[in-house]
Amino acid sequence: MGRALLLLGEMETKALLPTLVTYGTLMSWLGRKGDLEKITCLLSEMRERRLSPNVQIYNSVIDALCKCRSAAQAMAVLKQMFASGCDPDVVTFNTLISGLCREGRVLEAERLLREAIRRDVNPNLISYTSLIHGFCTRGEVMAASNLLVEMMERGYTPDVVTFGALIHGLVVAGQVSEALLVREKMTARQLIPDVNIYNVLISGLCKKKMLPAARNLLAEMLEQNVHPDKFVYTTLIDGFIRSENLGEARKIFEFMEQKGVHPDVVGYNAMIKGYCQFGMMNEAILCMNSMRKVGCIPDEFTYTTLITGYGKQGNIIGALRLLCDMMKRRCRPNVVTYSSLINGYCKLGDTYAAEGLFASMQSDGLFPNVITYTILIGSLFKKDEVIKADVYFEHMLLNRCSPSDITLHCLVTGLTNSMACIISPNCSSTVKMHDKHALLDIFKGLVNDKWGPRNSAYNSIIFSMCRHNMLGKALDIIDKMANKGYSPDSVTFISLLYGFCSVGKSKDWRSILPNEFRRDQLEIASRYTILFNQYVAKSVSCEVSSALQLYLEECRSS
Repeated sequence: MGRALLLLGEMETKALLPTLVTYGTLMSWLGRKGDLEKITCLLSEMRERRLSPNVQIYNSVIDALCKCRSAAQAMAVLKQMFASGCDPDVVTFNTLISGLCREGRVLEAERLLREAIRRDVNPNLISYTSLIHGFCTRGEVMAASNLLVEMMERGYTPDVVTFGALIHGLVVAGQVSEALLVREKMTARQLIPDVNIYNVLISGLCKKKMLPAARNLLAEMLEQNVHPDKFVYTTLIDGFIRSENLGEARKIFEFMEQKGVHPDVVGYNAMIKGYCQFGMMNEAILCMNSMRKVGCIPDEFTYTTLITGYGKQGNIIGALRLLCDMMKRRCRPNVVTYSSLINGYCKLGDTYAAEGLFASMQSDGLFPNVITYTILIGSLFKKDEVIKADVYFEHMLLNRCSPSDITLHCLVTGLTNSMACIISPNCSSTVKMHDKHALLDIFKGLVNDKWGPRNSAYNSIIFSMCRHNMLGKALDIIDKMANKGYSPDSVTFISLLYGFCSVGKSKDWRSILPNEFRRDQLEIASRYTILFNQYVAKSVSCEVSSALQLYLEECRSS
């Protein structure tokens, strides 16, 4: 390309004027490389020489823009074509349709197809295939099917790529049975599915846990002389492991090697995950060693899976040995690695070491996730270290990490099981309570006033989330309470009022109050605003007070 541009310069020195063919050839190659800067320069040069670009040159520019995911600019070039009187051809439309579909602008792409038909530019197989794939990616399988029918009515026979696009879309939409029917239509037309189509179908069947059917497709591939690649085998191995059928996964792994298809890191990781899932750590380590022998380098997923396996068994020495090996090989631990090690220490009851790892994790620039927090909170409650458990819960909310169902279970169970420790004035945990701990203080206050322990626990959690502006997640807990057989009470609704006021939507609070909610209930619960106000900004406490006053006045007047 560089030498070609030098020749262009040489032409000028010899007073030879470049023609449309010269520029067209250069732009075609620059378009393939996506070099917009040089294309723009050559277009300017053409205009200076009063040469009008032809359809091939415009197509090169549009193609380059679409490759750079600049379909909007490509559409602007199409308008320039119309303005200059240069009629676009089917290549122009196909390039734009494909570019728009890649950017998810499928409806615009379809409008362009209609524009092509209106201008008597007959769309071809490529035009329809791009659109079919585009609609399938959006999950609009019916629209894709209609386009397939339209394409056939216009006299075009779908090929493997067209059918593949539809099959892929159906599988993504979860319609695996329908995808298999399309595959049957393919074979009826003497079209043999390629390895990509089989891979998509096998993946879809594995996700639906239709593993015998997936295995049959592998057998069919071999019969049709379509050679399965490592992705097909890995998909099947992973599917059987997810279904806890390690025996079948192992058979396919061995069969794959017999066929001379060497697993990559993903295939080995799937097998290692299966061994770890069944506690077969020796086999998992042997599998990693085999990996190394064939020059396949274990990645962070390999190490993390093995560390998790050792952590579940409480074998912290084995887990730490792998962590050292991992770091020695410059493979950086991730949040899952640390969470697995923290879990291992917590299983041994060594929460002190677990907290040390939690601190190391953050110093390494990793943010704990909901699993990390849940492991620590649950373990600390089991040891009656309630203040530490509360601190980690506050830390979790400050980091905008929403509790999962398991976190809620750990918190509610932990609070109720440690109730004697929390409410006892002689308990060492409460004596050392120099700072304010919203979760524990409110739970203690409610239980001392004879509210039920479980409801008190839920209300303490709801208020803690509301004070951290996590109103939506707090509202979700009401449904979870109901599923566990605990109904929201007046304190629940007062706690939620703080959430509505924190996000500046105090007027919306009334929409969640049940019809049978009585004034006397609210008056009883409003006494807790003195306790709650200690943990929120003054502006929020003032807004809560105003909202309550207004509601109580309306209740009295009615």
